[in-house]
Amino acid sequence: MAGRSNPAGVGRGFPVWLGLAPFGLVLLVLFAVPVLSLLKLAFGESGFSLAQFERMAAVPVYRSVLLTTLGIAGLVTALAVIASYPLAYVMATVGPRARGLLMLLVLLPFWTSALVRTTAWIILLQGNGVVNTMLMGAGLTASPIAFVYNLSGVLIGMTHVLMPFVVLPLYAAFRNLELSTVQAAESLGAGPLTVFRRIILPLTAPGVVAGAMIVFMNAIGFYLTPALMGGPGQAMIAQMIASNINTELNWPFAAALATVLLVATVTMLVLFQRFFGLERLIDGGGGKVGQPFTVTSRGRSTGGWLAIVAAGLIGAFLIAPIVIVFPMSLGSSPFLAFPPESYSLVWYENFFSTSKWVTALTRSLQIAALVVTISVVLGTLAALGVSRMRPRWRNMVETIFILPMIVPVIILAVGLYYLLAPTGLVGSIWGVTLGHVVLATPYVFITVRAALKSFDDNLELAALGLGASWATMFRRVMLPAIAPGIAAGAIFAFITSFDDVIIALFLTNIRSRTLPKLMYEGVAHEIDPTIIAASCLIILVTVVVLGANLLVAKRKTS
Repeated sequence: MAGRSNPAGVGRGFPVWLGLAPFGLVLLVLFAVPVLSLLKLAFGESGFSLAQFERMAAVPVYRSVLLTTLGIAGLVTALAVIASYPLAYVMATVGPRARGLLMLLVLLPFWTSALVRTTAWIILLQGNGVVNTMLMGAGLTASPIAFVYNLSGVLIGMTHVLMPFVVLPLYAAFRNLELSTVQAAESLGAGPLTVFRRIILPLTAPGVVAGAMIVFMNAIGFYLTPALMGGPGQAMIAQMIASNINTELNWPFAAALATVLLVATVTMLVLFQRFFGLERLIDGGGGKVGQPFTVTSRGRSTGGWLAIVAAGLIGAFLIAPIVIVFPMSLGSSPFLAFPPESYSLVWYENFFSTSKWVTALTRSLQIAALVVTISVVLGTLAALGVSRMRPRWRNMVETIFILPMIVPVIILAVGLYYLLAPTGLVGSIWGVTLGHVVLATPYVFITVRAALKSFDDNLELAALGLGASWATMFRRVMLPAIAPGIAAGAIFAFITSFDDVIIALFLTNIRSRTLPKLMYEGVAHEIDPTIIAASCLIILVTVVVLGANLLVAKRKTS
């Protein structure tokens, strides 16, 4: 599909440059220039120099941070893969209703703000939190265990945030297995362990590797969870970049650290493109022709039943931080406890009666509305332009257009701060809006691009052949067909903007801060129960937006 040649006449009246130029220009000015400016700064302002990199290699603390970053990213990737296997296996082998429930357990955390989930984990794992209370109540421990502000907290929080990136491609790999392959192995006398080791594991390995690479790419640039749930020994490279800018004002060294992080990320992206390609993200890696994998006539083995138990525990792990915040937000005590001794709406009342919270919420909604409007136009035009390109150049342009999704957000945030500070846009609503547009538009591009792949080119040819202009054809024929993809992209754009913390940390100030930034500042110091109420409101907004999108998509297909 991706490499097909367009039939003669398809796209007539819509020049490729019109689709590519707007988002291309945005990427040039607001992505390439800031990132390249950082690279230039890293190699010397007045002349070429490797002094910053030599310092990085010579000072033990910086070497330690680099090794810590790689080590934590590797551990998180391994944990995500191990935890994803039983869940993906069970999702592929249960009935539609159970599969839908498990998919909800995966997707709801995936769509929920990372800040909200991190905040919830801190509450769950702190000394007087739910986990320690349960352990001591069951007599398993005599005193609280330190789960947060150390390595365990970072691993738990990051694995929870990133695990869906492995579950989803692994589940797709299981569904692409043919049942006949497993049945043939069983008929030849292979036992459950042999079938898993010789059949299932090799055939699902591409999905695992693809998901693991995405997790590792994200993990090495993580900022939020290590900053809130880790201690000094878990400082990662993104935190070191922020520290060198905000505390030490050492821009050249921060730029050098950003360069190392950028090189590592781009290397992973090149490997991903080389072995899997962007089409795996857009098309889902389909291609099975036989009956999909499920439980054979032998029934579940002991290992299969153990996988169900493990999947249940992992599902609880995924959903617990989201579920637990709702009853806690209804507690009347100023001290967080679960279950609350008494229930009240006092913290919601405090949220809506305190000007700083209401102002931050209003500003976040304003920015998100602007971002959705701009990114939908840019992303849709870009998808249309790429779909009209020659296959020879298409993959390269697609890769360029999704780079803001891959490059760690801390690099973009620092680069934009460096670029926009002299213009006076830092601290204004437009500065953070521009940053969010760069982050959000690739999501619109991918969803609309996927929708265009399923659009029948013959409909376009028929409309043009009957004398319709390209604009009329688009409005009457193509737009209704790809509307669900555009709506999905708009949802991605909204949530990307509404949940962002890192761009807001650098491009807003105390008068222009967004709701996630205000929450981050509170969590970093002391968790006010009002923050939990704000977290629940963010979850509710996300669920409402997702629900509206599902209803629209259902009406379109019915």
